[in-house]
Amino acid sequence: MKRHLIAKSLIAAFILGVCSLAQHTAPAQPQKSAVTKVAAAQTFTGMISDGQCGGSHQEVMKRASVNSSANCVKGCARKHSYVLYEPMTRKIYKLSDQERPAEFADQKVKIKGTLDKVSQTIYVNSIEPAK
Repeated sequence: MKRHLIAKSLIAAFILGVCSLAQHTAPAQPQKSAVTKVAAAQTFTGMISDGQCGGSHQEVMKRASVNSSANCVKGCARKHSYVLYEPMTRKIYKLSDQERPAEFADQKVKIKGTLDKVSQTIYVNSIEPAK
């Protein structure tokens, strides 16, 4: 009979232990501050340039014997990547897309996309000539 009583006590202790452990390991509710905000798409207007010249090609064109600003942008972008240069604000934004800008080298464009403010990178949705 003592064995039976000890067995019941051990089972009861085991069940209580499992129940209390389940309460402590219940999944936490997500905090409202942890919700991430999706940046809205914006339109940016500027010149397609390269990361080296940033809108001023004269010096590099003389050194490299390049015949046009567009060719300077294409050549420099191979090493320094395409960027959007805003002449009015003198800001330079990196571009996530490095293929589409090639056809707009040294041209004024409108880019629709989202801006990562930390890296100053525009995640490009579309590029079209500006009017």
